[in-house]
Amino acid sequence: MKLRSAKSVGFSEPNRPPSRGRRSVAQARLALLVMINIAQMWVLAAAVEAGLAHELEHLIPLSLASALCFVISLTLFFWWKPAGLTKRKINEPNS
Repeated sequence: MKLRSAKSVGFSEPNRPPSRGRRSVAQARLALLVMINIAQMWVLAAAVEAGLAHELEHLIPLSLASALCFVISLTLFFWWKPAGLTKRKINEPNS
């Protein structure tokens, strides 16, 4: 008599969609980009208000904060990407 192995059900290792982790990383990147852009809009609104009120001493820190938000957004967009599709086990040596 031949015994059959039990089939796995749900999102266990054989049935897990391959893009599930990549999708969650992309959603997290999008959420971070939205939050940083909202903060940058807030800083830019304060810079415009300071400029219209002729308070020029506030413009340099506000423009630096806006530039920092812009740099963070660029790094999120270009460099923070999910890992490749290759899966390694914990004990597997790097090749």
